Amino acid sequence: MPTNLIVNGTFNAGNFGWSGNDLETNHRESAYLGNGSNNRVAEMDGRRGQITEMEQTFTVEDAVSTELTFDSALRVASNGQAGSEGFTVEIVDSSGTTIANSTILPTTNFFTAFSVPVTFPSAGDYTLRMTELGRNDSLGAIVDNIELLVCFHGSTRIETVNGPKPARDITEGDLVMTERGLQPVRWVGRRRITAEDLVENKNLRPVTITAGALGGGLPMRDIRVSRQHRMLVCSKVCQRMFGTDKALVAAIRLTCLPGIFIDPRTEDLDYVHILFDEHEIVLAEGAPSESLLLGDEAKRSLSPDALQEIADIFPDTLDPQHSALPGEVVPALPQQKKLVERLAKNKHLPLSRYQRTEGERVAA
Repeated sequence: MPTNLIVNGTFNAGNFGWSGNDLETNHRESAYLGNGSNNRVAEMDGRRGQITEMEQTFTVEDAVSTELTFDSALRVASNGQAGSEGFTVEIVDSSGTTIANSTILPTTNFFTAFSVPVTFPSAGDYTLRMTELGRNDSLGAIVDNIELLVCFHGSTRIETVNGPKPARDITEGDLVMTERGLQPVRWVGRRRITAEDLVENKNLRPVTITAGALGGGLPMRDIRVSRQHRMLVCSKVCQRMFGTDKALVAAIRLTCLPGIFIDPRTEDLDYVHILFDEHEIVLAEGAPSESLLLGDEAKRSLSPDALQEIADIFPDTLDPQHSALPGEVVPALPQQKKLVERLAKNKHLPLSRYQRTEGERVAA
């Protein structure tokens, strides 16, 4: 399940996610290439007399080999310096040791794709650093679409008493942070979806929610969830429609919003279900999301063996009249659709009014 470890690699959010010196991400592609494009990019020679250095730190959960990819071009005003204007690329570990590096010297006035192979020797924090090369005259290269894709199955991190933990590693008894405070996990279910499954049944394809798409910088990393998995919406639009500012909405309903879409990739993935004594709101990459609600729809999606495992823990679920109660309002599907349409029309992000509850703060 590839995840882009780089936040705001398109610079659509300006400097968000980046630090360093002499950052210049407020201009459009056309300002450098004269091609009429309104696409926002970053310049690697911001101001005369200053050295541009952009960097971003991220966390890798396992040893893994991949590649850093990005697009770069030489601005038209630098044509006379082709072959000398550009930047260096480094990835360093927490001790400052370089594990990957490359020198980039673009020579054309249109974007060309570049890649830098990188092998992360172990889990830990790493930093991507890009540093200006060439004359310090504010006429250099530009860069865009920076990606560092790493494939981790079940890697969405859930907040626990011991900090974020990949969903694939959650086990029964773990104390997970919820809106009501720390709660013990009672059952964990995992469903393996193969690439062949995704080709045969497109309804199994997950919804990708990109970093920051829900608002407030959430989720902190791209996440993928099943279509009917519900995410919390916290907005004054909810208040107007349902009398409460919180509602749970199926991920598939959110796909008309920017940065949320049905993932077209056909790669093996895991769906992880976490069950508590009650329906809970947990934090997935910082974003509020539901635990398993054992209603009729969920029961239909679980295998007979999984249902028996749950019944061994919660005998009441064998009762045909058993009805699980949601932790927040779950509107009917037409109302969910109308809610999201109103969010889109008013340009409100789903978590525009979200604040962590007292239970979550205490748990933290």
